[in-house]
Amino acid sequence: MFYEYALEPQLLNNWPDFRYFFESMGVSRGRLISRYPKHWKRLVYESLGDCGDMERKRIEEALIRADEKLLRRNNEWDGNKDWLTNAEAEHARNPFHAIIARENPHANASVLVGDALDEHEPLWILNNTCDVPRRAQEMADGVATLLQSSREIIFVDPHFGPENQRYCRPLIGFLQAAQHNRTIKLERVEYHLEAKSTADFFETECSKLANKLPAGIEIRFKRWRELPGSEKLHDRFILTERGGVQFSVGLDDGSVGEVTNIHILSEELRGSTWDKYLSNAPAFEFVDELVITGAYVG
Repeated sequence: MFYEYALEPQLLNNWPDFRYFFESMGVSRGRLISRYPKHWKRLVYESLGDCGDMERKRIEEALIRADEKLLRRNNEWDGNKDWLTNAEAEHARNPFHAIIARENPHANASVLVGDALDEHEPLWILNNTCDVPRRAQEMADGVATLLQSSREIIFVDPHFGPENQRYCRPLIGFLQAAQHNRTIKLERVEYHLEAKSTADFFETECSKLANKLPAGIEIRFKRWRELPGSEKLHDRFILTERGGVQFSVGLDDGSVGEVTNIHILSEELRGSTWDKYLSNAPAFEFVDELVITGAYVG
């Protein structure tokens, strides 16, 4: 659902190609550019020698804003080898979804030639929605790339209850996925829900949940109620500063055979949904909040 592409820096040495690839990438598109190698941006800058001043300036300004389209990874790099040779070796070690390069001299099925790329190429087809089994592991796998690459993670499900294991299992899975291969600091985790139980009951059950959550992760639960004549607390989301997804059924798991649809939000919808819960003028009435810290070491 979220695909990582190794993109050869030299492919971006002119504005038309640069614009095509950058407009095709981003969390809302389901495609991310691997920061491979770690100095990938510098390699793009170094490839601009034949650009005119205006073209070079446009590319440099776009690169400044490129981070939301990039995905960090722990990688290996041999400075004595060219980019494609390194990328193919890295792909064998830790696969990308595909490699996009100027050429494919080894007829590698995972290498797409940039000049020949079209929207019918199976490894390039855009798919912003998918059905996954309503099982904690599969739900977490579907959004793992988004969670691992985000600093702020906001869960939204009005029906969440810490006393219900069908909600706890996916939350544990989401947080475990967020920690796996993490290369940036996780700065904020929140869960937004409707206030249904008493504050004392909610706190008691959350204290039990803390013993099952990954050690050291702090999560803030914020409870809301609907305002008269306003919109309903109904939809279920995972939002981050980079992008977001909507779950058709909920953030709870289900019985064997059940599926939920995960849909990638447009940036506009992610932003408006974020504001409903996190702006200075939320769409609902704030009730209370509780912070717990995970204590499970396993």
